[in-house]
Amino acid sequence: MNITLSSRLSVFEYVKERYQLIVFAIYATLLAIVVSRHEPWMDEAQAWLLAKDTGFKELFIKYLRYEGSPGLWHLILMIPAKLGLPYFSINIISALFASAGVWLFIRYAPFPALIKILYPFTFFVFFQYGVVARNYCLISPILFLIAINYNKKAEKPYLFILLLCLLANISAHTFLIAGSIAFVHFIDVVSSWKKTDNRIRLHQLISLFIFGLMALLVIYIVMTPPDQLYANYFNFNPRVIWAITRRMIGGALVMDEFSKWPVLFGSVSILIFATSVIWFSKNKLTLLYLIPLILLSILFGIKYRNLWHQGVLFLLWVFALWLSYEKFRDNKPTLLSKSVIAGMAVVLAVQIYWCVDALSYDIKHNYSAGYSVAQYLKANKLDKENIYVSGWKNISILPYFQKNIFSNHNNGSDHRFWNWSTHNVTSVGASKAVLDTIECLQPDVVIFASDHIRSKKKIELPGYKAVAFFKGYLCWKTGLSEPECYLIFRKDPGQEQDKDREEIVYEDKAGNKNKSSQKSTF
Repeated sequence: MNITLSSRLSVFEYVKERYQLIVFAIYATLLAIVVSRHEPWMDEAQAWLLAKDTGFKELFIKYLRYEGSPGLWHLILMIPAKLGLPYFSINIISALFASAGVWLFIRYAPFPALIKILYPFTFFVFFQYGVVARNYCLISPILFLIAINYNKKAEKPYLFILLLCLLANISAHTFLIAGSIAFVHFIDVVSSWKKTDNRIRLHQLISLFIFGLMALLVIYIVMTPPDQLYANYFNFNPRVIWAITRRMIGGALVMDEFSKWPVLFGSVSILIFATSVIWFSKNKLTLLYLIPLILLSILFGIKYRNLWHQGVLFLLWVFALWLSYEKFRDNKPTLLSKSVIAGMAVVLAVQIYWCVDALSYDIKHNYSAGYSVAQYLKANKLDKENIYVSGWKNISILPYFQKNIFSNHNNGSDHRFWNWSTHNVTSVGASKAVLDTIECLQPDVVIFASDHIRSKKKIELPGYKAVAFFKGYLCWKTGLSEPECYLIFRKDPGQEQDKDREEIVYEDKAGNKNKSSQKSTF
């Protein structure tokens, strides 16, 4: 009995001491499994193709202006892309950076074990910024390195500024966060000016000057040109800005856009947010959280936001909680501190539910149908024929080929990415003008991507036969956010189409063939 009890205690103590490694091992294993089943969508392909098909100067001086991104992610991707490594490398790189962020959190965050165990498996951390390979995978490792070194910023100003410069070069959103942190740091430098010697003052000023120069460079890179097409508008309606702000903050916590109980989860989000702000105020970190939050809310409301930008707000919230709890952890727990941790546990638990739902969908279905279309084209040797495409989501197909296989995309140039310029004449949608162009050019194959084509719209091309329909949808929390489907026509001059009984064949993720009796319909 004593031996058994002793053995049990030994196992318990071992798990208690090694739980960080165990949690990370489980996370890394699950991430590797899901990443291997994920099909990159258009935005993932766009970054890879920009890194692959452009030179350094061309990328940073010309094309990043249309992307609204400073380009750190593209610079990283240039290494495997230029070395000729396969497209799947982008998923591996994303998983490695996401894993680094998770390890830093598990190892160094000042939170209780329960929070460290829950965090890696949440929706934004695991799926949206881990499985989905985009520049956002860089945020958590760099932001958490800043958190680890935040209290040493006076002694190590250049390391601190270097991390801020890296953070600023991830996206326009992290540029605002980095600038806000630098501003708060500047306030700290000024407030302690009389207490520091001249040498420390000089190093602080030089480091801040370096950040200022870098900030000007980032602004130059992301300053959109007049012919930029996407999100080329401004909204100054305060009601709209306020509504967007509420949705983005709520969505970063527990609000699910597909929930049947929006009032309930909206109320919980407000409660957790209010408790957090009170907590930050008590720990004198209000500015560090609210300044970037306000700037991001202005950007979302006035210019542009999308669902996945909620994850930036989530990581900002975690970052502020990290710093505030680190200041507090040597103190005796209070009702407020317990409430903050309880609120954090609720947020993480809800987001784990979202993550499980999203992972289940991505494993069983196509996140993007781009890979399936590429395999279909290769199997039927259609990539050797004249292919006409309509829609920017056809970009998801091109990384699986060594060159641009679409005759009308970028006028057949070597640049396979999508140019977000008004001068880009590649077709989009299935308007009469697009259909008339196809009828005039008579290509061998026509591929329609789902963007700008409404659901259940029937497309008819005289002299062509609809041969395949591939379905893909971006999953978001517990629902589907947008389609990435493809409808393929082949030239069929020798016979009339049966307008009543045309069958469209597609294959699902498991390779099972399905048929739709609805003719050439999205």
